[in-house]
Amino acid sequence: MTRTMVLMDQSNQLNVLDVGFLSISMDDALSLVSGVVKADGKECVSFINADCLNISSGDHEYRSILNSQRIVLPDGAGMNIACRMIGKRLKANLNGTDLLPELCEISKKNDFTLFLLGAAPGVAGRMKKNLEASYPGLNVVGEQHGYFDHDSESADVIAKINSVKPNILLVAFGAPRQEKWIHRHQHEIDSNLLIGVGGLFDFYSGDKKRAPMWMRNGGIEWLYRLYLEPGRLWRRYIIGNPLFVYRILKWKKKQSQA
Repeated sequence: MTRTMVLMDQSNQLNVLDVGFLSISMDDALSLVSGVVKADGKECVSFINADCLNISSGDHEYRSILNSQRIVLPDGAGMNIACRMIGKRLKANLNGTDLLPELCEISKKNDFTLFLLGAAPGVAGRMKKNLEASYPGLNVVGEQHGYFDHDSESADVIAKINSVKPNILLVAFGAPRQEKWIHRHQHEIDSNLLIGVGGLFDFYSGDKKRAPMWMRNGGIEWLYRLYLEPGRLWRRYIIGNPLFVYRILKWKKKQSQA
């Protein structure tokens, strides 16, 4: 299926809490993003999960940015639950952590270049080293931590990115900060794909461990993350998950009455 067909097929388009996204297979997602680079196009890519949609419910700017993008992908068990609640079927969980290895393989095969932007100082460098060791021939042309002043220093960071013209820019500031930064600067950045990836760098740098495969397959990876970082994530999951379900039920009722 071509890139245009994937994007134009209405059966691939879903909407939850007034945010549109694609319900496609992993293969179609990879074909879609690689097709952008091969055609020398330009697209912004976002992943959304339950927490993202909770944020978007109270952040009009973030919601508008997501709805302005053609490639928004569902990430996490919460999106699968939400789709079931509204009577829709989600074709795949397309989280960035699982998609990156496939993207690296495609990039290596097609000589796509990557730039890593975000996370704490040193994290992107460790991720670059790990990726190049795991995927010999992969060309990560640069890296830059995310701890810079986004108002006064973005121009210098963008100049650094543009000096190497990466095909794929991975931005790890966390949602919605990364989406807002990408949206604000997309026309200044010389890259085909600008992808917001949240906490991805922490996993591929080796700084954080992912849940065991049985937990990932069972849709309860969030429990493992909560176990590792209860102080940081308790609000997101203990309060956020029930709130997300409540918002879906309320939204579904409103939709049925419209």
